[in-house]
Amino acid sequence: MSLNRLRNMFEKKEGAVGTFFSGGNMSFMECLGFSGLDFVIIDCEHGPFDTETMMDLIRAAELRGLVPMVRIANVDHKEIQRAADCGAQGIIVPCLRDVPDFRRLVDLAKFTPLGNRGFIKGRGAGFGCADWADTKSLEEYFENSNDRLIVMPQCETREALENIEEIAAIPGIDGIFIGPFDLSTAMGIAGRFDLPEFKAAEKRVFEACRAAGKICYTFSTSAEKTAAYLKEGYDGVACSQDYIIFTEAYRALNADIRSRLK
Repeated sequence: MSLNRLRNMFEKKEGAVGTFFSGGNMSFMECLGFSGLDFVIIDCEHGPFDTETMMDLIRAAELRGLVPMVRIANVDHKEIQRAADCGAQGIIVPCLRDVPDFRRLVDLAKFTPLGNRGFIKGRGAGFGCADWADTKSLEEYFENSNDRLIVMPQCETREALENIEEIAAIPGIDGIFIGPFDLSTAMGIAGRFDLPEFKAAEKRVFEACRAAGKICYTFSTSAEKTAAYLKEGYDGVACSQDYIIFTEAYRALNADIRSRLK
């Protein structure tokens, strides 16, 4: 059994549901944990979070049973190292283009023999005291760490799409996260998700993951579409974002109140 619950769900063919988190704080993260979602993506690409805040959000997610994933800004040693060391159990990486970019991601995010991540037993490993980190050998620690951290770059550029079969097969790439808005924009059909060419692009990514035995996640904006993706066989879906759902909920509440006053 894997040290990462999302891997276990993948093996059991249980679709995972999560959301992006970019507008809240630790208390909001705890509240989200009571929702029954499986994972949360702490957005350090578009969100305002510094390293310490990201770490505290990871703690809050763990406290309430959410698998904490972090979307970093790019393939950068500091970006990757801080997320992994602070306890992210998944790293989402945007905007990659060339195959060497994806290989460099693995090199920085995975310990040997898959990569060359710098050694530490930091906060994410319980400072070496977590059961899985308190090992007899460094080799065992490296293996456990590599299992625990899901490396899931996004496919959202033409270059990535054109090379997706080779990318999905790279050892150390655990899965692909489809970024529909940026991918459709890169294809010149921004937001037109119902067009045959976009559906073909989604299918190509999905099938590349299946052929390589890798995880395939995507993003949706509604419960209806999320359920449809899961029924199609996607392994996980991040549905909407915290600040969007927050705003929509209060809009609906306010509208309901006002309607009752008429």
